[in-house]
Amino acid sequence: MLIELLTDKYPGMRFWLTQRLTALVMAAYFVLMLLILVIVRPEGFEGWRNFISPIWLRIATFLFFTSLCMHAWLGVRDVLRDYIFNVTLRQYLQIVVDILLVIYIVWLSVILWNL
Repeated sequence: MLIELLTDKYPGMRFWLTQRLTALVMAAYFVLMLLILVIVRPEGFEGWRNFISPIWLRIATFLFFTSLCMHAWLGVRDVLRDYIFNVTLRQYLQIVVDILLVIYIVWLSVILWNL
């Protein structure tokens, strides 16, 4: 049943499921970070630097922001489809959003891994 829903017969189902899964990833990360911050309580620059230094936390943070960008891309795409009726303007606005989201992911990579 689920596999049939993810076929080309129902194209919106994949987007819907993707948005729900990214929301679950973000919620899990939020709960994890809340628990860790209650336990560790970093103070000052060095405390925060040591806090984010484990590779598993960097990967989790990168996964969170990647999910956030995918979630935002799907949401903005739907809003643009619903409220911008000029197709050319909608495409330009979508390109701007796409470029900004890619820039945010690259910027996050630079911050997390000091590239």
